[in-house]
Amino acid sequence: MKVSRILKTITVLFFITTTYAQQNKSNISGKVLTSDSSPASFINVVIKPTTIGTITDAEGNYMFKNIPYGTYTIEFSLIGMQKKTVDVVVNSPEIKINNIQLDENQEQLGEVIVIAERLNQFAHKESEYVARVPLKNINNPQSYSVVTNALLKEQITTDLPSAFKSITGGGYVESNDGNVSVYLRGFRSDVHLRNGGIAWVKAPIDPQNIERIELVKGPGSLFYGSNVNNIANFGGVVNKVTKQAYNGEKLDIGYVTGRWDLNRATLDYNTVLSENEHVYFRFNGAYNSENSFQDQGIIREFMVAPSLTFELSEKLTVKANLEYNQSKRNVNFARGISGGLISDDVNSWDDLNWDYNTNYGANGMAGFYTSTVLQTLLNYKMSNTWTAKTTFSSASSFSDANYLRVVMGDETTVNRYYLQYDPRETQSTHIQQDFLNVIEGDKIDNKFVTGFSYLNNLDDTQRTGVWNAIEAVDTTNPVITGLTNEQFEANIADGTKNKTITKFQTLGFYAFDAITINKQLTLTGGLRFDRFMADNTISNGVEASNGYNQNALSTKLGVAYNPFNDRASLFVNYMDGLNNNAPSDNGNGEIITWDPERAKQVEIGTKLDFFNGRLLSTISYYNISIDNDIIVDENGISSQTGETLSKGFEIDLIANPVPGLNIVAGYTKNNATLEKVSFGDEAVLGNSLSYTPETVWDFWLSYQVLKGKTKGLGFGLGANHMSEIYNSTANNFSSDAFTTVDATVFYKKGKYKINLKADNLLDKEYYNGYGIPQKPLNIKVGLFYSVF
Repeated sequence: MKVSRILKTITVLFFITTTYAQQNKSNISGKVLTSDSSPASFINVVIKPTTIGTITDAEGNYMFKNIPYGTYTIEFSLIGMQKKTVDVVVNSPEIKINNIQLDENQEQLGEVIVIAERLNQFAHKESEYVARVPLKNINNPQSYSVVTNALLKEQITTDLPSAFKSITGGGYVESNDGNVSVYLRGFRSDVHLRNGGIAWVKAPIDPQNIERIELVKGPGSLFYGSNVNNIANFGGVVNKVTKQAYNGEKLDIGYVTGRWDLNRATLDYNTVLSENEHVYFRFNGAYNSENSFQDQGIIREFMVAPSLTFELSEKLTVKANLEYNQSKRNVNFARGISGGLISDDVNSWDDLNWDYNTNYGANGMAGFYTSTVLQTLLNYKMSNTWTAKTTFSSASSFSDANYLRVVMGDETTVNRYYLQYDPRETQSTHIQQDFLNVIEGDKIDNKFVTGFSYLNNLDDTQRTGVWNAIEAVDTTNPVITGLTNEQFEANIADGTKNKTITKFQTLGFYAFDAITINKQLTLTGGLRFDRFMADNTISNGVEASNGYNQNALSTKLGVAYNPFNDRASLFVNYMDGLNNNAPSDNGNGEIITWDPERAKQVEIGTKLDFFNGRLLSTISYYNISIDNDIIVDENGISSQTGETLSKGFEIDLIANPVPGLNIVAGYTKNNATLEKVSFGDEAVLGNSLSYTPETVWDFWLSYQVLKGKTKGLGFGLGANHMSEIYNSTANNFSSDAFTTVDATVFYKKGKYKINLKADNLLDKEYYNGYGIPQKPLNIKVGLFYSVF
């Protein structure tokens, strides 16, 4: 389909639906309080005689948009409390309802809210970031999954990689810099999105400030442009949603201790700075100290994250937040093996003669990391239907570290190397401006967003050499001497510092429209123009001539059919993603300006929402194809004729069969293979991509007693499985398949909660995709207290 035709179609549909939609509409908003004037969350609010309903948020607020003029009764209710009603005449564009005060106080309501929360605490699927328009999950023709804060708390998540145990879509691994890489649908995506904005951080991040994690499946080029730094790869994007200040009072403190001298303290504080001025403040903090289960390895880190919310008027809200992380830890680069060792008998990390509990490094080589992210979110209601949303993100990170790489050289020799960053400094600035228009009519809803995105990125790295060797270890007589950073640098043969600066910018303009007809059929379409601008690389003060600019278009189309009153829908989508290619010699002395590598996804599936939200599921099949990889023929000439294919099946399920019992589960089957390769590489045809497991499944089941003498007692049980993970496309060496089991017992009474958690309950020895040994049985105890 030609781009001009897509643009014309979107434009025509937008103006038709805008004209068709009813204009006599109103937005209704208000707030619900307890008898002691505290915000009342989880209250059901329904407009009678319609079936339109919502639930109050953590601040007690609720809102209905585009309600036709008329006379209604608004009903407020929650399990176990008396209903309250208020009559309202809707005859103006904005209706503000006076505060509704319940008969119950905060403590009495808290007993009921516990039950409400447990109805399906893992099922918060709605998101403002996935489609950039307020589109219900069941009407959104795209797969995505969400890991909620409730799940993170119940699993006593103390590090960022553990927060990804319950994802669907692919495997994950702790990246070399202590962050996380997720291999969604066969392609690597790193965790660099924050509240929908880009914050490129190459340093460890603490999970304490995370409200939820969103994994949006499929190429993400429409809203984030071409894939650079693994931000928006072909398999999907990962978005961290952070905690924001709200209208309410809260102070939660926690302490977790466990094996290997784990000591972790957390704090979550929220208050109202000015009731009259509507200014709210929140502070999250964490301190984490832990040793490795191996003979060497330490983690000493802390995080602070203040945030402010200013409700300057009914039209303008400003949210500002800062997050600072500091870490001292030993870091590992992906392990390696000499090719001569690989055989039918030696084809996994478990087959090697090194010691599982030996790190082969030294605590004195621990690296130092800091990162700072400043983000400002502005929401301005321009009119009854138009809203301007501005996101400004500024991120920086600093690394002074040596990355240990362990390579098995022969049957008894462990070679050791350090990759040095001395230091590495990164900066990114991202500005995103959206203009959102929402018109909801009796027959047609039109939700349209257009805007632009600008990213400026800097990577300044200084190091000595690349792989700096230190003394090898003989596994038959292992002698590992202590080493400090100062001793390591003094022993480097060539002490020359090499400094490399790389910079690039991206500028994108996009539009996306979602049209829902008769509440059943949703049609979506989007188009983006993207310009990538890479500066010349500067090495030791000398500027190269490798900068280039590249323009590209990307599209996103979808259809969702929802004929069963929001209980089930069928969907199909097409979307493409981009990866920039720098100009290069094609092997014949000719500099070629290559097209961006382009991935095209087709996905079909169904979304289910049964038993009033007690059973949610997304089931989908996808096919992602790339047909313009750069490959080399038998004459050494390069062309864009290479092919890669990723196809698979996914299912995620969130269920609440009975009150108190919650289940979250996921299953992924992925085949990501090379279909056409360079001359001489025919042996890898049909082989799997590196670090991509074919099968991934997980589940977490928890139950809490809600009544009786054992009220507050709860149990949790879960498991995670990954099939073998190849470390190269040769597919002759891998991490063996593994299954781990976790369990927890907890008790909650009043403001107190105590958790006992066992990770890797069966004490399984296993390696992640990068060949790094993972923790054996780990016992943790968590104590949590809600002061108010």
